[in-house]
Amino acid sequence: MSVNILMPAISPSMTSGKLVRWHVEPGTRVRQGDILAELETDKAAMDIEAPADGVLETILVPGGTADVPVETPIGILASGAAEPAVEPDLAPAPDVAPAPAPVAEPAPASAVDPDAPPRRISPLARRLAREMGVETDGLRGTGPKGRILAADIREAAERPAPTPVPAPAIAPVAAPAPQAVPAGEVEPHTAMRRTIAQRLVEAKQTVPHFYLEVRCEADALLALRKELNAALAASGSDAKLTVNDLVMKAYALAIARTPDAMVTWNEAGLVRHTSVDIGLAVALEGGLITPILRDAARLSPGALSQAARDAIARARAGRLMPEEYSGGLAGLSNLGMYGVSAFSAIINPPQSMNLAVGTTETELALRDGQAVEVQRLRLTLSVDHRAIDGAVGAQLLQQLKTLIETPLLLAS
Repeated sequence: MSVNILMPAISPSMTSGKLVRWHVEPGTRVRQGDILAELETDKAAMDIEAPADGVLETILVPGGTADVPVETPIGILASGAAEPAVEPDLAPAPDVAPAPAPVAEPAPASAVDPDAPPRRISPLARRLAREMGVETDGLRGTGPKGRILAADIREAAERPAPTPVPAPAIAPVAAPAPQAVPAGEVEPHTAMRRTIAQRLVEAKQTVPHFYLEVRCEADALLALRKELNAALAASGSDAKLTVNDLVMKAYALAIARTPDAMVTWNEAGLVRHTSVDIGLAVALEGGLITPILRDAARLSPGALSQAARDAIARARAGRLMPEEYSGGLAGLSNLGMYGVSAFSAIINPPQSMNLAVGTTETELALRDGQAVEVQRLRLTLSVDHRAIDGAVGAQLLQQLKTLIETPLLLAS
C-alpha cells in the first residue's frame, strides 16, 4: 500500500512553504517518525517525518523547491508489504538466477554477510555523515540490531583516513580524505539555528544599515519606575515594570511622533504603517525569536509590560503562532541585563529599524559647576536606509531622548 507524504502546515495561516532538502533517498527503508525532509517558511523551519513504516518509493517535489502549497503530495511512501523490497542481502526472487553474493559493486565483507542484520541508520546519523563526509557503507553501528548512531559517525570521522590501495601511478597523498573535522565535537545545526543564520546573512547583505547613537540621562526614568512599582505593590499586584518596558513605550511613542519613520521597504513601494508594531527579541535555548507587540504606542506602560511578559512566556514555551512573530515595523533588542554598554543590532526584515538598548551606567556630569553622579543609558538605532533617511532617524532619536529624560510624557 502506498501513502502520500504531504506538505504539512505549521499553522492555520500557512498556505505554502519551501521544501529545503530531502534527508533520505528513494529506496530507503524508514520507520514512522523518522525525519524525511525539511521545510521552511519565512520565519521558521521544521522537519517532515515519515507517516508510517515503509520505503520511500518516489520523490515528487525535489529539495530547494519554493512556494509548495500545503497538503501537496511531495513524495510517496510504500508501506506494509512493500518494505521487504529494500532489505539488503535477501535471497533473489525466483526468476533471478541465484548468486552467492552481489558482484556488480564490490563491498566490504560486513556489508554482504548473509547472516548480518539489515543495515539501519538513524536520521541524525545520516545527516551527520553527509555533513562530515563519512561513508556509512561497511560501518558497524553500536545501536540496537547494528543501527548506526550519531556517535558512530563522530567516531568514524575522528579516525585517520584509510590509506588508499597502492597503485604505481598514484601517490597515497593524492587520495581524497574525508572532510576535515574541526577540533572538538561537531554539533549538527538545528532547524532554528540554520534559519536564523540564513535570515541574518540575507539581512546584512540586502539591507543597507546605518547606525545612530544617543546617550540619555536615565535618573528620572529610574525614579518613575520605582514609583510605579511601589504603587503596583500597594494595590496588591505582583507585576513589576522593567526599564525595558519603559524604554519600549518611549520608543513606540517616538516612532508614532515621527511620521516619516512609520514606513518599511517593499520593492513595489514604501509601506506606510498605521500602528507601531514592535518586535521584541526573546532569547531561547539555541536561538531567538521576536514576538510582535501590536499597536505598542497606544498601550499604557502597564499594559505594554503585561503584553511583553505574555509574549515572552509564550515564546519560551514554544506556543507562538507564525502570525505572532511575523511582520512588524521596528525591532527592539536589550542586552543591558548582561552588562553590555552598547551594541548595534541587525535589522529583521521586513522591519525598517532595530533599537539596541545597553545598560545604565553611572557617570559624572556638571550641574551648576558642581560634579554630580548621573545614570546614563546608551541607545543605538539601526536603520534601513532604503526606507528611512539619516535626518528622519535623527529626529526619531531626538523624540526618544526627550521621552526618556522626561518620562511623565509616557503617560500622554
